[in-house]
Amino acid sequence: MTHRCLIAAGVLAGLAVTPVLAANTFQNTCSQIQFVYSGNDAALQAVCLHANGTPNPTKLILQGISNQNGKLTQGSGRSTFQMSCGNIQILVDGPNVTLSAICRMTNGQSTSSSLSLNNIANNNGNLVQQ
Repeated sequence: MTHRCLIAAGVLAGLAVTPVLAANTFQNTCSQIQFVYSGNDAALQAVCLHANGTPNPTKLILQGISNQNGKLTQGSGRSTFQMSCGNIQILVDGPNVTLSAICRMTNGQSTSSSLSLNNIANNNGNLVQQ
């Protein structure tokens, strides 16, 4: 019995020092999640927990998001959507985290668009894009 308790305690201690890192579950260990500008760059800002449970204010520059004729798309390189989209928000609904915006189309009209942010994680208190 004592042997099993020691093993369980060792497993729990190992979990306590494991970094918090799981794609699309950062919202479980982060709060105050919001869209912000970092200079001209689009960014995600939050307060995320370190593996030891202490909070850490963190910011992540969003990469590779563009506006393609009114539709938010994920690619590579620097994000440019913020230059032709407005009313930009981060929506958290359970396991789903979505970037939402009103984006201009090539014909000059605007339309609502959204993009799942399923490539973001909390790495020991820091937001990272995977």
